[in-house]
Amino acid sequence: MLTTFLTTDKGYRKILENKLYDSYIYKHIRYPVIDEEKWKLLLFLVEQHSSLTPVQREKYIISTMLVQIALDTHDFVPIKQKADTESEMVKKQLQVLSGDYYSGLYYLLLAEAGEIQFIQILANAIREINELKVTLYYEEQLPLETWLNIKMKLNASLLVHVANHLYNPELESIIQNWLMYRRIDTEEANYGQSLLLTEWEARNNKATSMPLIDGKLIRNYEKAVYSAISDLSGSNLFMEQFIHSQETNEMRTSRL
Repeated sequence: MLTTFLTTDKGYRKILENKLYDSYIYKHIRYPVIDEEKWKLLLFLVEQHSSLTPVQREKYIISTMLVQIALDTHDFVPIKQKADTESEMVKKQLQVLSGDYYSGLYYLLLAEAGEIQFIQILANAIREINELKVTLYYEEQLPLETWLNIKMKLNASLLVHVANHLYNPELESIIQNWLMYRRIDTEEANYGQSLLLTEWEARNNKATSMPLIDGKLIRNYEKAVYSAISDLSGSNLFMEQFIHSQETNEMRTSRL
């Protein structure tokens, strides 16, 4: 099972990298980073669906990840209107254009395969994500809990829409809480604190006790994941397998 997953991961990753590569663009901006947590979950959700053909699986995985990378790329574009130097201006323009390019690739990939319905699924996710971003941009001084809830939906929206299309809305809570749990836990491990909390502090001009809040949030999101697992119907119990496999891998890694 593990060997099969690793082989599948490597194959899809190579296809994705070939779609992404452009020698001119990456002279000026960094190569896009693949969100590994979303990548692993996406592969699992699509590969688990036995009625999909191999061609459909490839198209769904690659197109969804192209959209995710397009969204992430646009998020890296500086907010300030004017660039200080010509080099900065070129970099900013390429950042925007590369995000648009990835979005165009997903549409082309699915249109050529006749997957019109899946184009609409991803388009709906993009619309929801943009609406959530607008809410965060214009709503200042949001309470931490409200702000984190919007961030959680924003973080998981793309995969939630894919999962709802392939399965049913029962998986929504698990996906949202799992990705948020993994994000905060990873940020805390890599940077000593959650970047989400740092962002909220900067927006609200407030200081928090980072380690205490980070630890509490991690525990709360993890509890929410297992609470949602306990409520799963029989047809969706495969998600429990995914969560446990990821937790087991995490424990193995921590012992190395």
